[in-house]
Amino acid sequence: MKTLHKSMIVLGLVSVFSVLHADLPKAFDYNKASTNYVDNTSGGGSGVANPYYFGGTIGASEGSSYCSGENNCEDSDTAWKIFGGYKLTDKLSAEGAFVNLGDMHKNGENSDISAFTINGVGTLPMTEQFDVFAKVGAMRWSSDNTSGDESGFGVTYGLGAKMHINETTKLRAEWEKLPSIETSNSEKTDVNMLSVGVELSTF
Repeated sequence: MKTLHKSMIVLGLVSVFSVLHADLPKAFDYNKASTNYVDNTSGGGSGVANPYYFGGTIGASEGSSYCSGENNCEDSDTAWKIFGGYKLTDKLSAEGAFVNLGDMHKNGENSDISAFTINGVGTLPMTEQFDVFAKVGAMRWSSDNTSGDESGFGVTYGLGAKMHINETTKLRAEWEKLPSIETSNSEKTDVNMLSVGVELSTF
């Protein structure tokens, strides 16, 4: 687990560095001035072609500590999300999502978990068709429990990769962590989600 955390930190720092490096002043290229002017005014003010995007993913969730010491327990379920975002630059986006993490249950107690999230996403292109990304942000989670509904705020973060199919379509795979979500009987668990899906930018 420590190795995973170190890998996440390294990838996050690399993504942030790439964003900052892309924004450093560069020598003015008069030959591209007119082209850049057109590009920077056609993307809704962000300087990025097709800055808006949306999509959905489906996969599985798991409560990392939910079933500790329990025999009659199920801590995983089908999970899905829908998301939308805005590209501030080629390498930095703001993204919001609704995440349905499914159900977990043990000893007759059930928890149905979902969350709204908002993240800053740093993207690092690896090739012309393949990107990796890291994200960090905030969430408002809710848990419909047998022993009473709960809700709260917290942080969320994750890692992922995208494969470009064409200018407006990408395949997307990612891992996300939503920590310290309260379930039945005031217990707390970190929920991990692995998912794959499609990202579209059409306007």
